[in-house]
Amino acid sequence: MARPECRFIQQLTKTQVQRLEQLRDGGDNSRIRHRAHAVLLSFHGSSVNDLVNIFQSNRNTISGWLDRWEAEGIDGLVDKPRCGAPTKLNEKEQERAIEFLRESPKSTHAALVKLQEETGVTISGDTLKRLAKKNGLVWKRM
Repeated sequence: MARPECRFIQQLTKTQVQRLEQLRDGGDNSRIRHRAHAVLLSFHGSSVNDLVNIFQSNRNTISGWLDRWEAEGIDGLVDKPRCGAPTKLNEKEQERAIEFLRESPKSTHAALVKLQEETGVTISGDTLKRLAKKNGLVWKRM
């Protein structure tokens, strides 16, 4: 069954509007900012079709944002936890891996070998590249 076009957020308190404006202007990530903006626009009379055009998203996505707002409020704007494997390296091991990369920046293989010898944990080169990128190291092919 198709969702209705003329679905709007009916009631927002002054405090909720202020909080949504704060999230729209300075939320933690773009997804939260978009969701907060969509709720505000819906409250001000923008239809679901208007929001689809503004955010270039699917109707079901936009409706889901509004449903979650109505069910959970501000907490509904935040992403739910996603599945995924836990990290292979703890914080200390990640720091050591970065140190090994800085010692021999041209040889990731050397860093991987040192890390495996010291910690007993084997990671792939791609994992090491992601860790380097996360820590602000530039990864370039030599």
